[in-house]
Amino acid sequence: MATNKSTSFTSDKGNIAVLDFGVTSLKIVIVDPTHPEEPFHSQRIYFPLKIRKEEVEGDLKTILRSYADYNIRKFILTTTSPLFASAKETVEFIINSVTKFIQPANIVLYTHDEEFVSIKQALENPSKVVSVGWKALGKGLWQMIKQDGLIVDFSTRTTSFIPIREGKILSNSKSDHDRMMNDELVFLGLMETNAAFIQPTFEYNGKTFNLPFETHAITADIFTITEDIQPSDYITNTPDKKAKFKEDALNRVKSMFCIVDEKFDELDLIKIAHLLKVKMLERINQIIKRKKEEYQLNKIIITGIGANILYQYLLEKNEYSDISRAADIIKTAEINPSFSLAYIYASKKMMTND
Repeated sequence: MATNKSTSFTSDKGNIAVLDFGVTSLKIVIVDPTHPEEPFHSQRIYFPLKIRKEEVEGDLKTILRSYADYNIRKFILTTTSPLFASAKETVEFIINSVTKFIQPANIVLYTHDEEFVSIKQALENPSKVVSVGWKALGKGLWQMIKQDGLIVDFSTRTTSFIPIREGKILSNSKSDHDRMMNDELVFLGLMETNAAFIQPTFEYNGKTFNLPFETHAITADIFTITEDIQPSDYITNTPDKKAKFKEDALNRVKSMFCIVDEKFDELDLIKIAHLLKVKMLERINQIIKRKKEEYQLNKIIITGIGANILYQYLLEKNEYSDISRAADIIKTAEINPSFSLAYIYASKKMMTND
């Protein structure tokens, strides 16, 4: 893709692209605004912005060049959290980086007030456009399925709990800080959670292990060992920078238990992984129960990259009368904040010339 802004993205193009900058990944979703219910392209790229700040311009140039033929007219930028010291620094850095290759007029950002604003407006009030993905997910999903319920987004780093009724998000949380305090955001995710964080004081076979704070193994290792995910699904870097096969994941769990030369039965390691998986999913389940009762909602709607795993676990527990995966309701691919943002924008704008 040519990076000349005057020719790269012209007014005769009509598709919508979302660039969602996370802590360790960049999610890209593209929709045709005349058929926004099914994105025709979705990609998650390992993109640790915080530690690769100097390489961002070159990385973005390469990434955007690969999208030259997608006829993108409008870009929606979003970031899951302040990646740097403040929302202002984060928003300024992302906007400055992206506008080297995309005309500012072709970019909008979503706000906590559920509006799309220009770059100028975003820079005037950056805190309004940071960490808005959960709101976009709630609003967009409700628009797609028109069903009230507690949305549970089991993602790579976190799990979000979003109560919605008649298109209105019931939570009073205004920020990720609020959501943490209100038990509506927990840092338990399918891929990137320090496995020791699941239960720092871990009991097994009558013995107690005080697991190290340092990250030796992550949840992607746990779910690899339990065979819920395959090496090809392991989309983040490994803690030891080694391979992503089951054997490597087992070695990382051994390291977490400070096992070096001592013999340790592989079966025990597999049992430990299964125990950690259950303890993690049960922690999520306990919050679901509390939030379901708090907001008096009957339906549980599971989404996110780990939706299948969480859904199967909850289904087998048989504690809920109405539980489903969002993707089953509307028969589409994984539903995430990026897709919801594209869908909301398309729904608002497809009848206009914007």
